[in-house]
Amino acid sequence: MFEINDLFDTFLFRATTVTGFLFYWLPIICILSPTYLSPFTFVDSTQEFKAYRMVQYDLYGQAYGSRQAFVSSEVRLWSHANLNRKAALIRLEKLTIERFRSLVSKGINGLFVVIPSTTTQWSDEQKSEICDLETILLAESVPIPIYFLPENQQMNDLYKSIESRRDSTKDSALAVIYDMITADGYQLSVNTGKYNQRTDSVLYNIVGKLVGHGIEERLPKILFVTHYDAMGLASGLAQGADSNASGVLILLKLIRLFSKLYAKQTTRAKYNLHFLFAAGGKLNYQGSKKWIDDYHDQKQQQQLPNDVDVVVCLDSLGQSNELYMHVSKPPKDTQTGGILRELLTQLSEKSTHGPLTFEQIHKKILKTSDFVAWEHEKYSWAKLPAFTFSHLNSSKSCSHSSISDVYGEVDLASIERNYQYISDALIRLIFNKTDVSFPIIDQNYLLSDQQSDYDQVTFTKQWLTFLTNYSRTPSLLTKTHPVVLALEQYAHRYLSNVVKTTIRPNKKDPEFVFFDGDDDQGRQLYVYRIKPAIFDLVLAIFIAIYLGLVYLVAAHWSTIISVLLRYRSYTNMFLSPASSQYGAYKRKIN
Repeated sequence: MFEINDLFDTFLFRATTVTGFLFYWLPIICILSPTYLSPFTFVDSTQEFKAYRMVQYDLYGQAYGSRQAFVSSEVRLWSHANLNRKAALIRLEKLTIERFRSLVSKGINGLFVVIPSTTTQWSDEQKSEICDLETILLAESVPIPIYFLPENQQMNDLYKSIESRRDSTKDSALAVIYDMITADGYQLSVNTGKYNQRTDSVLYNIVGKLVGHGIEERLPKILFVTHYDAMGLASGLAQGADSNASGVLILLKLIRLFSKLYAKQTTRAKYNLHFLFAAGGKLNYQGSKKWIDDYHDQKQQQQLPNDVDVVVCLDSLGQSNELYMHVSKPPKDTQTGGILRELLTQLSEKSTHGPLTFEQIHKKILKTSDFVAWEHEKYSWAKLPAFTFSHLNSSKSCSHSSISDVYGEVDLASIERNYQYISDALIRLIFNKTDVSFPIIDQNYLLSDQQSDYDQVTFTKQWLTFLTNYSRTPSLLTKTHPVVLALEQYAHRYLSNVVKTTIRPNKKDPEFVFFDGDDDQGRQLYVYRIKPAIFDLVLAIFIAIYLGLVYLVAAHWSTIISVLLRYRSYTNMFLSPASSQYGAYKRKIN
C-alpha cells in the first residue's frame, strides 16, 4: 500500500516537480547570480587603486589647485546624461578644458582622470593634452576634488566595465526601469576629508662655496643657482626630469669639477664660487628671493658694495641641441656675462663638444607683476647681473611644469653636451683663457681620481634615477626628504661653509601656504561594485512573494494533497514501485 511519507518526500524533494524548483533551484539561482551571472564577472566586487590628488597650495594669498579631497559617490562615464551628484571618470585624451568646465556645470562631485603610466615615455599627443589642462588648471582654484589614476591592466578593465554600461535615459520608460534594475554600478571612495592648512609650511635652501686664490673678502663672486623642486597637476606625480632635475645634475657636476680644481693652489682661480640649491622655484623662486634678502642684509650691515660678478641660473637642460641664454638686460662685451656669451658663441660655432645652436634671448622684466618668468629675473630685479641657461626658448613651455616630464623625456647626451659647453666656457672665464683655438683643460684627468668606478654617464644616470624616483612638489620637500638630505650630503662632501637655510612664510601675510595630506605615495582609492536602490526594492518584493508562496503551500498542505489524490493519474504515479525508495516510514492509506 502507498504510504503518506512517500507522497510527501516525492512531491517535496524531487527536483523535477514545481515545489522542488520553488524550494531548491530558485534560491540557488538567486544566491549564485550576483557572483556568476553578472555580465562583468572579470571585475572584483571590491578593488583598490592608487589615486593622486590634484595639487593644492596658496601663493601670495591666491588659492591654487583643488580645494576638496573627500569623495564617496557612484561613478559614471563622463558621457553619461545624468551626472548630477555623481563622480565622473574620463581618459586624458577625452578631457579638454571646455569639457572639464561642462562637467563641473553638470554638478559632478568629483573627477577621476586616467592618465598614462609615469614609468613610460608619453607621446607628443598625450603631452599636448596634459599641457592644455595644466596651463589653465594650475593657474586657478578648482572647487571639486580631482584625482589622477595611472593606467594599468586593472584600471583598463574597470574603465571598460563602466563604459559598457548602457545609458538608457533616451530609451523607453520600460527600458530605463529594466536598466536600473539589472545594471551594475560602481562607487568610488577616497577616505580623506578637507585638507587643513599646515603650520610648518617651510622650504630649505642649501648653499656652499669654494674660496678662490687670494683674500676672500676682496675676490669677486660667481653664484651658480638651480632650483630642485618640480610642479605638475598632481602633487605625487611631479618628477620634473627635465625641469629641473637636469639643472640639478649639471650643478652637481660643476661642483665636483671645481672642487677638484680648487683643491690645489696652482689651479685655484681668483674667484669665489658659490653654489645654491634653491627651494620653491615653482613658487615664484622663493629660494632665490631668500638668498637675495640675506645677501643684501649682510652687505648693509657690513656697509660693503655688491661683489657678485654674475649669477648663472640653470634650468631645463636635458633635451635638444639648442642652448639659450635668457637675460633681462644684455650684458656688455666687457662684463662677465658678455664674456661668457662670446665664449659660448665661439665654442658652439666650432662644435667643440658636438653640434649646438647657441643664442641669447632678451626679455624685459614686467615690474607691474610680482611673478617672474625666469629665475635670473629675481636677481636682475635686485640689480645683480644674472642670466639663465636653458634649452627652452620660453618659460611658458608646457614641460616647465608638467607631470608628463618623466625620466624618459630626458636625453642623457644633451645633459652631457650642455655640461661640457658650460663648464668649458666657465673655466676659460675664471682663468682668463679666452682663446678657444686651444683646449683649456683635460676634464677626464680632472675627474679620474673621483670617478674610478664609473664614468660621467653612469653618474648622470644614477642621479637622474634618484631624483625622478621621488615627487618633488615644494610641499613634499621637508628637511627629511631623501632629495634634500642627499643634496645636503653632497654639498658637505665637496664644498665648504655649507648651510641649510630655512624659508618660512610671513605669519601675517604668508607668501606661500601648504596643506596637510600631500605625499608621493598617492591616496588609497576603493572601488565597490553596487546595485541601484531600486534593485533592493525589487529584490525585497521578490523575496516577499517567495516567502508568501512557501507559507501558503505549508498552511494548506493537506488540502493540496487531497485535491491531488482525486486524480487517478497522480495516484498511479505515487503508487509506482519507484516511489518506495523515498519513504522512511510506513503508513497505510485507507
